[in-house]
Amino acid sequence: MVVRLAQGQAGDWGREVPVTASEQEMLAALQRGLPIAPRPFRLLAEGLGRREDEVIEFVERCRRQGIVRRFGAVFDTRRVGYRSVLCTVQVPEASLDSAAAAVTPLGGVTHCYVREPFDFEAGRTRDAGMPNLWFTLSCPADDFDAMAQDVRARLAPYTVHFLPATRRYKVDVVFGAATRTRDESVADDAPVTPADRAIIRAMQGDTEVRADYFTALAGQAGQKEWDLLSRLEIWRRSGRLRRIGLLLAHREAGWTANGMCCWRVEGDSTSAGRALAACDEVTHCYERPAVPEFPYNLFAMVHARSAAEAAAAFARLEAATGLEGGIMLVSTREHKKTSMTFFAD
Repeated sequence: MVVRLAQGQAGDWGREVPVTASEQEMLAALQRGLPIAPRPFRLLAEGLGRREDEVIEFVERCRRQGIVRRFGAVFDTRRVGYRSVLCTVQVPEASLDSAAAAVTPLGGVTHCYVREPFDFEAGRTRDAGMPNLWFTLSCPADDFDAMAQDVRARLAPYTVHFLPATRRYKVDVVFGAATRTRDESVADDAPVTPADRAIIRAMQGDTEVRADYFTALAGQAGQKEWDLLSRLEIWRRSGRLRRIGLLLAHREAGWTANGMCCWRVEGDSTSAGRALAACDEVTHCYERPAVPEFPYNLFAMVHARSAAEAAAAFARLEAATGLEGGIMLVSTREHKKTSMTFFAD
């Protein structure tokens, strides 16, 4: 299904969030992730001054309202033996839908958007003659070259640019100084064992939310619960496991303006990348290679309730970091958004 977002004035992207102000803290805590413990919802609830059953019911209500994409584990793609890149291609407007339809059936394509530059003076997007179809591609590292060739063939005669992350300054949440070296690395992790694969398969989908959350998952993975908890804690510390929690369906939850903010930084991008990562508005921040058609190498994602709000966030980022000459691309069409399925048969 193609989701076409309003392309008129900036405010056209807005919608009400179906979560009360008093529930925002609970929603944020569930996105940050569960503690790795036998009764994780009880521990999380205690930290919020709420009851365990109240938190579990809140998750189920969010599911019924359609604002949850899934509740489960988020793994670091590279640290489970996969390779992931951001891909982009410039396609004429008349061919955009057919080009997207050529790649979205691929299991390795999890996100696919039409993105257009935001005109800050006019308060709307504009066609600037630059890459406009953007999608992620992930697959086992050994299969990547063949998959990339398949993507090129599907999108011919248009030229596909593959933009891997060369530095990762922020992934999902702000990280502290103690984890910077690990989080900014793009090196692959140790090989994944058959037992590891069983755990990943059990936890990567939309999992059952219950008081003894890890008990059921341990049974599915063929593990004892304590062994599973120990393994997950090791993975959390190494970065293989990012978090276990709620993944929002951003658009349905009211965060309808998806802004990709980009700058060109000459030389070492570390200082600028870390400054962006420290900003609350930024959910993801990467260094990627520049290409002639898109000469930007520092990328930061922001999510807002309207394009005007995203534009204001972009201005705050430049003011806070001293970056200049950037561009913000707003998603105007959503062709696919799903989570990666690892080790599918």
